[in-house]
Amino acid sequence: MLSSFCCKAIRGVHRAGGIVLAALLLFPASNIWAAMIAGKVTNQEGTAIASAEVVIRQKDSDFTQTVLTSEDGSYSLPSLPMGVYTIVVKKAGYADLTQENVAVREESETVQLPFRLRSSAEQAVLRGVEELNPNLFYVKLDTNEITREINRRGADVQFHREFRAEENFFGVQYGYLLRDIEWARAGAPLRNIHGSLYEAHQSSSFNARSFFTVGNLLPWRRNDFGGQMGGPVWNQRLDFNFAASQTRDSGYINGNVQVPLASERVPLTTDPAVRPLIAGLLKAYPVEVPNLPYVSLRQLNTNAVRDIVSTAFSTRLAYRSKESGQLVLEQRFLDSTEHPFEFVAGQNPVTFLRPQSVHLGYNRPLTPQTTLRLAQNFDRLAVLLDVSDRYKKLLAPLGRNVVPEILFGRDLTRLGPGDSYPRRRVENRYHFSGDVSQARGSHRLAAGVLVSRLQTNDLQSDNTRGEFSFGPNFGRTSVQNFLLGTPTQFRVSIGELYRGFRNWELAYYLQDTIRLRPDLTLSLGLRHEIVTAPSEVNNLTAIPFGTDATNLAPQFGLAWNPGGGKTVLRGGYGIQYSSIFPVLYQRARFNPPAVQVISTDNPNLLEPLRGAELRRSGLNRISPDMVTPYSHLYNFAIERELPSNVSLRVAYIGSRTIQLPVNVVTNRARPVPGIPTTTGTINQRRPDPGYLEISTISNGTIAYLDALQVTADKRLSGGLSWNLRYTFSKAINSTGTQSFANISGLGHISTIENDIIGDMKGLEQFDTPHSLTIGYRYQFPWGRGYRGLKSLFPGGWRISGTTSVRSGTPIHIHTGSDSPGFGNVDGVGGDRPNLLNPGILWRTLDHPDTSPTRLGAQTCQRPGEPGAVLPYMTCDSFDSNIAPAGRGNLGFQTFRTDGLNNWNLALEKEFLLREPVTLQFRTEFVNFLNHPQFEPFNDEMAYETYAKITNTANRGRVIQFLLRLQF
Repeated sequence: MLSSFCCKAIRGVHRAGGIVLAALLLFPASNIWAAMIAGKVTNQEGTAIASAEVVIRQKDSDFTQTVLTSEDGSYSLPSLPMGVYTIVVKKAGYADLTQENVAVREESETVQLPFRLRSSAEQAVLRGVEELNPNLFYVKLDTNEITREINRRGADVQFHREFRAEENFFGVQYGYLLRDIEWARAGAPLRNIHGSLYEAHQSSSFNARSFFTVGNLLPWRRNDFGGQMGGPVWNQRLDFNFAASQTRDSGYINGNVQVPLASERVPLTTDPAVRPLIAGLLKAYPVEVPNLPYVSLRQLNTNAVRDIVSTAFSTRLAYRSKESGQLVLEQRFLDSTEHPFEFVAGQNPVTFLRPQSVHLGYNRPLTPQTTLRLAQNFDRLAVLLDVSDRYKKLLAPLGRNVVPEILFGRDLTRLGPGDSYPRRRVENRYHFSGDVSQARGSHRLAAGVLVSRLQTNDLQSDNTRGEFSFGPNFGRTSVQNFLLGTPTQFRVSIGELYRGFRNWELAYYLQDTIRLRPDLTLSLGLRHEIVTAPSEVNNLTAIPFGTDATNLAPQFGLAWNPGGGKTVLRGGYGIQYSSIFPVLYQRARFNPPAVQVISTDNPNLLEPLRGAELRRSGLNRISPDMVTPYSHLYNFAIERELPSNVSLRVAYIGSRTIQLPVNVVTNRARPVPGIPTTTGTINQRRPDPGYLEISTISNGTIAYLDALQVTADKRLSGGLSWNLRYTFSKAINSTGTQSFANISGLGHISTIENDIIGDMKGLEQFDTPHSLTIGYRYQFPWGRGYRGLKSLFPGGWRISGTTSVRSGTPIHIHTGSDSPGFGNVDGVGGDRPNLLNPGILWRTLDHPDTSPTRLGAQTCQRPGEPGAVLPYMTCDSFDSNIAPAGRGNLGFQTFRTDGLNNWNLALEKEFLLREPVTLQFRTEFVNFLNHPQFEPFNDEMAYETYAKITNTANRGRVIQFLLRLQF
């Protein structure tokens, strides 16, 4: 019923789109100010904070305005008269942030003002109530968190009001700035000692089970506690702020894995040397047998202990000179240790994470019209990801101290945390910047320079422990081949993998904002960026590409308030450059002679390198023509002030992102007369006998985005405020899912060597045609101002929430194996089948009870199965009759996953104990309706789990309680 309601809501908004433009013109215009202050509210790590309260007050007047941040953390304060303002940002679980002396000097000016609330003061209280299912592990490095969220929730397209040369806006159309630079800001002087103490608590006792949970939830709890104190040190010239917090997350995590059946717990091999090895590997699986056979044959819902301890503290000192100069020092530190859950031994790596930073900022008015700003930042990230002790010791009774990765496709959960571990990285970034701004007549001029030095010291495995793959082959399933000890492939890297890379990033810019008329403002800017070629400190790895110094980024903006009325037209265009990140160019380390990447086909389980050509290695190339990716961003909007404190905006948002990195795999096996086309002859059939697989990363992708967005905001009045945003969009990529956040160039690989665009062009993995987000807040009007027992109910209580409804994201189907009868036997997986029934395309597979039937999984016959008569796999809608080195005809990203339907609510009240001491109580409900969002179906046809949904992307309803004492 709820899904039907939400879908109807989306359709209703969509149908109303034609009425909206007319509505902009129906209300009569009257004189109104068109200036605006806008920005984004995030925590110190850059994660958006939704439903934060932004209050603006004009000095020396009664003008005030209150808005809430939307789901992406953005806010806008429109219709402002010229003047000087004080802005206060509030959010439960965070220290209030005040910014004074915010000047609006022009009637059509837009002032961009981002806020970073102190998550280190009261760390991640709201983010602790994550929607993400805790049984989905991800590594918090590079852009992994961005790609995780955008793929799970779909695209959340953002309208950016103005492109200015001072900042790099790469990724802003999706709400993520990949190259954001933080400036330390002094803020208002602190006149009194103030502070807060808080405790936030979650417990499995209050939470709901997720969709696949068997039995009751086992004990689990999360406690966040900490405090913050600040105040003056010397004569309103020097003040301080100190904060500390700790998060303890411990207990049982519930999740789903694929484990052997009771009849598959004994090795089938008769080899006395191989049998103990397989028996030892089987011990990695829990002793429990599958308990959800109606979901998939081998599905087990089980529990495992996870323990996370995170400690954070921060210090801030602000000094104000007699000459109005401001000097700010900010320091932050976080130490986080995670001992992950292991439903299967070694499933996830042990994680030690330690980011820290020291930021120094200086701001000084040189004249009444001219301001100087300087900054020096140091940011450091230290990460260690290692194999768990349980997995390291798995084969110790056999005298083996190293346990390889073991892959089974989708039939069984893999053994081991992944081929990238162990991993150790220390990353230092030194940043220096300065700018000068000046108001000169109708012009506001700005010029600045930014310099960054990046040092990356990194040890990254690439199958250094070795990796065995057991797949459907030899007429048997992957599980049968495992029990018989007959793998399809073995890969291993040999050599010294530790590297230290260094490079520079530089930029300088000019900006001019021109007030052509009282109702017309033009913004022009130019930014030049330089990214130097990285160098390895010990000359162990040569980087083939050179310095990229041709990155000119023009910026343009227009704001027109025709007739000084209630309508404002805005438009903007800008080129935004990304960077060439270490995660991309570090792959050059995996090359001979320093490192050999060896692959053998149909290897011996005990001696996988027996008979291997050790002089042949895989090759990881980076194009010598590699340059920085960039985006053309452009938008246009019509904004209108409506009655009842409502503002409306209709906007077009577009982008074209060019030169994104893509991975092209060549030297694939081809048909050779006289050599059988089997997995055992792959290396014999490669055209270049000197190498195995050759992987080349180059600039080869274009990403497209076009969106229509309708936004309505109601400012606080009568105790109620709300915001609504509906987006109709389409995102396409020319070579698969090499999106703006894929900074490594890795991802889905073309099924063939040539015609990559023809094979892979399709929808982005996060394409979301329809997205509706509603935020709301209401304060009950009764009994305001009461104290003592009278204040308990109902006066002063506030309820707030966010409702998000979005379409599912695209997904495609693989055959699941490169073996004869399944794939093209070229040594590279990811083959797609032939489509026999076009009517099946674009189906949404959004429920475990229906997705197998909707894909016809019950009709599939695989080679070697009883009753199979053809040498290839057949289903009603697909088959895998693929020629060697050829491809199937099914397109890329032609189905959709389950959409998002999420309701988050909060109830809160502040109790005045005595001036100025208050006690805040807040209860939060995440996934209030306990609606499951299902993970994508298993997309590999060769396995029993094909077309089945075996997990949820979100968790069941979570309740969190927060107490905060503020003084």
